[in-house]
Amino acid sequence: MTSLSRRALLGAGAVFAASSSVPATAADMPADPYPTTAPHVIEAEAFVQYLNLPSCPAENNNYKDDGTPNILTWGTPGQPSTWFNQSQCASFLTGLLRRTYPDAATPQHFETYFGSRSPTARQYRQAFAAGIPHWLTVERLADLRAGDLIAIDYNNGKPTQTGHIVMVRRIKGTYVAPSPTLNFPGETQYAVEVIDCTSDPHGVRGVGNYAAYPDIRLVDGVNDREGVGFGHMMFYVSDDTGTFTRYRWSVNTSSSGTYTVAQRPIAAARFTS
Repeated sequence: MTSLSRRALLGAGAVFAASSSVPATAADMPADPYPTTAPHVIEAEAFVQYLNLPSCPAENNNYKDDGTPNILTWGTPGQPSTWFNQSQCASFLTGLLRRTYPDAATPQHFETYFGSRSPTARQYRQAFAAGIPHWLTVERLADLRAGDLIAIDYNNGKPTQTGHIVMVRRIKGTYVAPSPTLNFPGETQYAVEVIDCTSDPHGVRGVGNYAAYPDIRLVDGVNDREGVGFGHMMFYVSDDTGTFTRYRWSVNTSSSGTYTVAQRPIAAARFTS
């Protein structure tokens, strides 16, 4: 049996309060106590959790170099060392969708609607903004669900490393930064827990409010990892429209690392298979 004691996997546990009473009727129960979970979220969470176990070799979880093959291996349950990742942000999510929905997320689907069998973050962002079959564009952050994708175009003119794309794990709620330079009139900031693949995990341990919005890949400064993981990003929306206005890489990213949608366009969408 693999021990999880060296690291608390984000979202892996829950706290239950003891109660001497039960709801009197069905009307007293929450409307949706067990919200629907998308299949690709289940696949992604298992992949991330195995690859971030202490018993899984760190070299099994990699942010790949340009020109090297994309390799995603869902290994044998209970055997962490058999799981392997070598991907980038976009290629990880493309591979995840192709595994989960082989009849819909086909190479031809991506080539037809994204312009490549393995789209970049920029191509994802452009397709989401334009609207394409099998994808529902989600304009308001409040409408995002677990499994939705958020794509950012860095507007850097590069053919690779064009931006970043993440999967929503959950919306953690609104956030007011201690520094007034990170709060903007007419905008609300949200903390969003994401699943992604990166060489630069989200945040710096021990700085600001990092402990409340951590990244699973940042362990102790010695055993830190890259590759796939859970982390937190900060997204801003317009108070009037609820649409994206800007983002920060992490809760302790400074104002100089905060980008508006004019600088780096953002678009989100939901795969509908």
